Amino acid sequence: MSLARSAAFTAATAAAFALTVAGSANAASQYGTIALSELNGSAVASTDSSKVSSDAAAIRDCAVYDCRIVLRFTDGCGAIARGADGTYGWAAAPSRAEAETIAVTALGETNPPFPDLGSASPRPAHVILSSCTPNAM
Repeated sequence: MSLARSAAFTAATAAAFALTVAGSANAASQYGTIALSELNGSAVASTDSSKVSSDAAAIRDCAVYDCRIVLRFTDGCGAIARGADGTYGWAAAPSRAEAETIAVTALGETNPPFPDLGSASPRPAHVILSSCTPNAM
């Protein structure tokens, strides 16, 4: 192979490598984690460029011994809803609105536990937390 061909091949290889690295850097995934404490009915979310860091931050921020990770999502949004009967539902989707709608719809209407000082009629679930990664729609 001539020196000119070798130099051209090296330049082409270097350019292809640079484009691959730049493309993967621009497409870096973001991760989200939602942790839930059923004991006190609270949930926390964390997002990070690392799955491990996102999980660790969610558990740390929850700060209750019964906290558990209930949802992990990548490059999108997550939501958690609570029904009138105290059940929980969660969902991940590309957008916050979609995640919230899916979480609420999955639970449907539920009756509050007996005795309830309000109406015993079935009520729809409500969103208690939703979160999105920085690169979500």
